[in-house]
Amino acid sequence: MKRAHGLILALGAVLAAAWWAAGLDDEGDGSTRPVRKAGRAPRSVAVPPMPLGELRLGARPPADGVPGELFPARSFQPPPPPPPVDTKPVAPPLPYRYGGALEDGGVPAAFLLERDEVRAVRPGDVLDGRYRVTAVSRQRIDFLYLPLNETQSLSTGTP
Repeated sequence: MKRAHGLILALGAVLAAAWWAAGLDDEGDGSTRPVRKAGRAPRSVAVPPMPLGELRLGARPPADGVPGELFPARSFQPPPPPPPVDTKPVAPPLPYRYGGALEDGGVPAAFLLERDEVRAVRPGDVLDGRYRVTAVSRQRIDFLYLPLNETQSLSTGTP
């Protein structure tokens, strides 16, 4: 019997807490918000009426107002491959950095850095079978990338 009284007391406490929590929705300034009652939602989009002559069994009015096929034909073939991109091969960026110059009154030479190596190059030298040094000046070093016969320049940074 004591247990039944305890359950009834607990049920009453839960109901009182629920009733109290329902009052917390107020904003606290004394104003109350209108409570929307459950029911049918208002229709927000007006659908223009269709003439009865255009109605067919199972047909829906088109969204854009233009009648179309209900089930358009589809192809299950894979899409055609994209057209080939016509790209011309381009020489890779120069793997060398400028390290300095040597002017001893003869043919000018430049020092190039590649990873941890230092190379002294003069016009006409071939590097790694891929690059030919075509010109060395104070402002830049010109190379010819042999596989594509494309010229590249390395700025020395001096005016």
